[in-house]
Amino acid sequence: MAIVSSAVTFGGCDATYRDTSGDSPYVDRIGQVCNVLQPLRAHGHTFTVERDKKTDAISIWNPGFTGPELTFVLLLQPGTTLTLVEARECTNCLFDRNPEYRVRVRPEPPQFQGRPAYLRSTSLSEGLLRCAAGIGEER
Repeated sequence: MAIVSSAVTFGGCDATYRDTSGDSPYVDRIGQVCNVLQPLRAHGHTFTVERDKKTDAISIWNPGFTGPELTFVLLLQPGTTLTLVEARECTNCLFDRNPEYRVRVRPEPPQFQGRPAYLRSTSLSEGLLRCAAGIGEER
């Protein structure tokens, strides 16, 4: 298990994450393929708020957020698939560990352009997705 997998500046705070892919309950979800059942918001965001904002990562969850770090919002429509690739938790967030999964989105929206996309774990229990074990999925 990695101690720290990444550091992210988000909403004025430096969030630090650790890889929890091998930990319960996350390990059982890695490799699952989830079908979007209801529109799910994808939020592009930047780690540094500057004049010419560039998207650094995508956060996927409802209802979502707004703020100066936001670069775009789009709805992932029913029929879109998300493959759960790895899991992480925040190690220095004040109120929540904010568990989330890095996902591969198909079809990938052009706005993503290969950037990392993260699904909040709460989205898995809200009737927005139907997940099953992936067949032949690469990790």
